[in-house]
Amino acid sequence: MLKPAFHRVLLALSLAIILSGCESVSSTSQFYRPSTAQVFPPKPKDYSVPIFSKPPDRPYSVIGRLSFTANSSYGFMIRAIQYNARLHGGDAAIMLHEDTEQRPYNYYVPGYTSYVPVTTYSFGTANSRYCGPDGPARRSEYGTSTSTTYLPTFNPGYMGVGMLTLRSIDASIIRYR
Repeated sequence: MLKPAFHRVLLALSLAIILSGCESVSSTSQFYRPSTAQVFPPKPKDYSVPIFSKPPDRPYSVIGRLSFTANSSYGFMIRAIQYNARLHGGDAAIMLHEDTEQRPYNYYVPGYTSYVPVTTYSFGTANSRYCGPDGPARRSEYGTSTSTTYLPTFNPGYMGVGMLTLRSIDASIIRYR
């Protein structure tokens, strides 16, 4: 009974991190869950946190767990584990589970109107008659003219399908005894 509830909470948290566009490892601290009431001082920022794929040989205690899903790189996920281990005083981490999933998503690019310049060149001779001081006369002149008009052009929108890469991690933060 507890397991489906845990999965729902994990899914809700995963969606929250995806929607928030997690760019900073500090934002992943909300997914850390302590396993003990004891609080440990943070490790220095330059402390190198080892991440094991299986439990280490020396004695340890699990002090917390970090579990989340994000649309982030593998390097980001590793940095998040190390950040949270340092923040909560962990000596190391054990990767319990990691997974990568490709998920298609639909996107829509709306249509828009752009304006295309159309330039018209005119040239020719203009004849005119007028009445001057010496009586009626004719006049002929050659001329050119340029005019630019902007015509609206509609560019239709379109839909497409992209692929979203989701990475999930589940790690125990440990402290050596």
